[in-house]
Amino acid sequence: MKFLRYSGLLSLLLGTAQAQTAGNYTPISLNDLSAFESPSSGWKLSSGLMVNPTSGSVNPERSGSGVLIGSAGQTLKTRATMQDLRLRFDFMLSLGAQAQVVLPGGSRVLLAEGSSVNEPGATTSGYAGLFPLQNATKAAGLWQTLELAYDASTATEPGTARLNSVMLNGVIIQQGEYLPLTKPLTQGQPLALEITKGTVAFRNMGYQSLANRKPLSVGNLSYKLFTDAWDTKNPVKVEREVKTAAITQELGNGMREFHLIFEGEMQADEAGEYIFTIAQSGPVAQLTVDGKEVLAVGESTSQDTHTGQVMLDKGKHRFTLRYSRFPWRAPALGLSVSTAGVRPYDLTTLSSLPVPDPKPYISVTPEGRPEMIRSFIHYQDEKGKRTHALSVGSPAGWHYTMDLNRAALLQTWRGQFADVTEMWYERGEPQLLETAGLTVPVSGQSSYAVLSNEATAWPDSSNLNYLGYRLDAQGTPTLRYAFGPATLTDQIAANAAGLTRTIAVAGAAVPNLYALLGTGENITLVEKGLYKIDNRYYVRVDGKAKVMQRTSAGRQELLLPVSGTVSYTMFW
Repeated sequence: MKFLRYSGLLSLLLGTAQAQTAGNYTPISLNDLSAFESPSSGWKLSSGLMVNPTSGSVNPERSGSGVLIGSAGQTLKTRATMQDLRLRFDFMLSLGAQAQVVLPGGSRVLLAEGSSVNEPGATTSGYAGLFPLQNATKAAGLWQTLELAYDASTATEPGTARLNSVMLNGVIIQQGEYLPLTKPLTQGQPLALEITKGTVAFRNMGYQSLANRKPLSVGNLSYKLFTDAWDTKNPVKVEREVKTAAITQELGNGMREFHLIFEGEMQADEAGEYIFTIAQSGPVAQLTVDGKEVLAVGESTSQDTHTGQVMLDKGKHRFTLRYSRFPWRAPALGLSVSTAGVRPYDLTTLSSLPVPDPKPYISVTPEGRPEMIRSFIHYQDEKGKRTHALSVGSPAGWHYTMDLNRAALLQTWRGQFADVTEMWYERGEPQLLETAGLTVPVSGQSSYAVLSNEATAWPDSSNLNYLGYRLDAQGTPTLRYAFGPATLTDQIAANAAGLTRTIAVAGAAVPNLYALLGTGENITLVEKGLYKIDNRYYVRVDGKAKVMQRTSAGRQELLLPVSGTVSYTMFW
């Protein structure tokens, strides 16, 4: 096992990079090809595409639009020109496919099929002259999402561009990289898509051209400074109430705890959606505009960023900003704004948000044998934590989390294993494990249940008792459950093909016992024994298995009868 611990502004930087992807994008229409310069006959529009990740077959829908499909040797340029930009699109790769996204100034970002490769390199998606941080590529035939923020020129490094961030499928794979310009850049240039191998499809394409304008300003400012205790909900002890020229928490200098309430006017020179970002250290920060809450942040000690958006008409708008300080932590408050085509810029003073103390990033990497970590897990939008979670990481790069009490598979992921900073740094109060790679959410329901008939709804939990686990010679755990008079064992093992799950029942027979292989809006049969669950992952079962695909409560489910020993494999 290897532990990584290093200091830096990683969490703040990641938050900033993720915030950069928010906002309004100008769509690149795929209803026809009019958004592109002289498209060749090798580019087609369709309503969809089916790619078999095993055989490599590619089958586009015969008609429709919304999906742009290109094959090897094809290049396509947009009519729109730009320089500094944000870009976001979905793409799908056939087996062995490769493509390049050519940015203004000639910088290139690679798209490449190769989800089975653990170590990133020059043929990994996200390669831009520098290796990506990890391989976050999905398997062939699954839609993927790329988001990037790019400056085509930089004042501090002439002749270079800056790749501020690249996020692939929710994973940061490039950050703050300087790239040499290969084309003179005196004005805007088109984006280009170059297909070098296989077939590549695109959809939901959009961009933002970024400028340094400031279409929203604040003025007519005043503030109230309160001396109430830090956890007071409605402070009343006014220390002073005066006008001010700037928004800063430094107005409370010398006080161990205080509350600040700013009031003023926002002048919007342009109508549109404005995105506000707060970074703070304190009990509360809240922004209201025209009497409506735009953003409310609870207790924070690490200057995490939070965003909210509001539509504003051109003109003046009243706003209120509230902030409180912890008595045991240095104060920090930052408020920034952005809108379509405009970079984020600060509304608070620079010194109001001091550079935070470096926070270490602590990770666990399996080496030689699987690693097991007990922790709490925040599962999707649930308010509470799953408190009996076991996460298992494999040297092969495939990982998963089980809710032991419910026998529920919560999530699977590939790449780097675990970020345990919130477990092992300082007090570690949250006790939360964060996945560190390409994460696939699963149903979160019990993985097995008895169904009286094929119409019986799948329960959230089943009548079983957790008995513990056993380790095999390789260190892979097998979970054990009492299911009435029977004993059920459940092993998930990583291999080159993905995660193979083996479920066995011993002792008394359990009639009508099923395993839940997947649930989603759309389950597609790719070939006999191979299913695609939404756009998240594939499930492979024995072609002779009597799998049941059904619709229940408006969602599709894939069920496998359990008698003796059964198995299936997940990959993505």
